[in-house]
Amino acid sequence: MRKNKYFLTALFSPAPVGRLLLNHRTAALCFFLAFSCFFGVGAYAQNMTKQQFQQMYINYLKAEGFSPNVDSDGDVAFKYEGRTYYIIVYEDDPQFFSIIYPNFWKIESDDEQIQAVFSATEVTRRKKVVKVYLTTNDNVSISADILLKNPADFSAVFYRLMGQIVEARQDFIDEMRSWGE
Repeated sequence: MRKNKYFLTALFSPAPVGRLLLNHRTAALCFFLAFSCFFGVGAYAQNMTKQQFQQMYINYLKAEGFSPNVDSDGDVAFKYEGRTYYIIVYEDDPQFFSIIYPNFWKIESDDEQIQAVFSATEVTRRKKVVKVYLTTNDNVSISADILLKNPADFSAVFYRLMGQIVEARQDFIDEMRSWGE
């Protein structure tokens, strides 16, 4: 018990301890940085409403030349290269950002479902950030999900995520076609 007491005293004392040169200011700075890392989302992001998230995404998409709208679920729909995508709005998890490309492949048979499971698993394994998955209505969808310290930072990775989704779609199609070979 005494060893721990002396360790803490030595750790936070202004005198050097071995190779550790910590003083009270350094200890306070370390505590502040650790606190900031664990509780990094600012108060603003924690207090954003669903409508504020929607508006943030809509403003960005409009500035990029898209024509977004809010769907019946409250998600932001937009077209990219002729296909409809959705930014899913998670008011209760402001650090989570997700783009979905739903139902791009219809599963027509039990054999095709088995192929789709293996193909989706293979593409998901190879791609970064992207998940390819089968839905309950016999379709295949793709999502790109990422955690952001600040919700507004989505704009820095938006096109990278879209590229990952487009590549994953093509990879899935290629995997499905390769089953017959």
